[in-house]
Amino acid sequence: MSGRVVGNAVSVMAAQLGSYALPLITVPYLLRVIGPEHYGLIAFSQAVMAYFVTLVNYGFNLSATRELAVRRDDRALRSELFSTVITIKLGLCALSLAVLGLLIHFLPRFHQDAPVFLASFGTVIGMTLYPVWFFRGIEKLYLISAVNITANLIFTVSIFIFVRHSSDYLIAAILQAAGQIVAGVLALVLLFARERVRLVIPTAGQLRHRLVDGWYLFMSTAAATLYTSSNAVVLGFVCGMTQVGYYSAAYKIFAAGQGLVAPMCQAIYPHVCSLAHRSGELAISYLRKAMVVIGGLTFVGGAAVILFAHPIVRVAMGSKYLASVPVLELMAMTPFACALNNIYGTQGMLNFGMKAQYSRIIIASAFFNNMILIPLCLWFKAPGAAVAGLITETVVTIMMGLALQSRGVDLLPRPSDFRAPFINLSFVAQRSFGKVRGWSLD
Repeated sequence: MSGRVVGNAVSVMAAQLGSYALPLITVPYLLRVIGPEHYGLIAFSQAVMAYFVTLVNYGFNLSATRELAVRRDDRALRSELFSTVITIKLGLCALSLAVLGLLIHFLPRFHQDAPVFLASFGTVIGMTLYPVWFFRGIEKLYLISAVNITANLIFTVSIFIFVRHSSDYLIAAILQAAGQIVAGVLALVLLFARERVRLVIPTAGQLRHRLVDGWYLFMSTAAATLYTSSNAVVLGFVCGMTQVGYYSAAYKIFAAGQGLVAPMCQAIYPHVCSLAHRSGELAISYLRKAMVVIGGLTFVGGAAVILFAHPIVRVAMGSKYLASVPVLELMAMTPFACALNNIYGTQGMLNFGMKAQYSRIIIASAFFNNMILIPLCLWFKAPGAAVAGLITETVVTIMMGLALQSRGVDLLPRPSDFRAPFINLSFVAQRSFGKVRGWSLD
């Protein structure tokens, strides 16, 4: 991997330590203090907020990132693109708040816990402000790593100070949202201070262009949210908040592991965009090696989780949460499937002119997930939701692989690709200590 990609991967890993590892300190505490039902309610509200976050992001994390990655040195484009994206996101945030108000007014499930949902909406506000797509596009993710860690440290310390009893679950929801808002504001300060971006008034044509350009990606990410966040939402409606608590407790551990791999996928995306713009063969060669490294790490990690699920749950959550053991075991291989379909889909299909096919696969998979989700939740409760997620991600991977094969794009690694990862890992280790300069796979 190139030095820039490695640096970005390390930076995002540092940020993910704040996003996933630090909550591993607070989650066991919250599980014991507020209990599975209240923890399930917070998780349920956050799953609902994920729909609104998907709306305000509108696929810009991919479409705007790709546009900026190709033309990152165009100063005028930077200001125009940022101004257009933030204008659209603010409008979509206002629409999201109006929809939440309607849900609270008309649905008893939302009305009776309205303060929790309103508090959790702070997450949507924070993600509206958070310009992670911009820093990905210019490949300077190290600039926001400190932001994430600072915000999460504040959240972690605040949890132990202010959440002391089961009745403090609303405070926990407020603090979680506040951490995201702080991260968004600090990231904006960095953007204006370091990148010389200025606000301009976007034209109607620019707004329309960005909405059209992001449409397929928005539809695909919205569909993906339907088969990720919907698992907790449907489980809550069908089986109650306690089952959501068991499911979400396991999901936190699962997400922590997945969060250590996600930085690699995020860091290589703008690099693959740039490679594909220059040469399809270069991008294919790069992705084959990436599949070996990322797929190998997730497979080994999943196997380890299956072997040690019981002690992990007992130590992290306590004996009250042993019902989360089978949920965690069933989730263990989902990151492996996600890693492969990220290589096939986000990295491959989106960079080889297959946005429409990519969107159709995600939408079809969302419908498939919802078809199997309700009966699986009714029959098996929280483990059923985990099974639905694993099956759906596997189906997505297979469909994306076949779609690329039909276009003559073969991302299956060659024997020589299995030797490259050892070189890559050695390079990463040396690069971390500044001993190697300028070496690159591409």
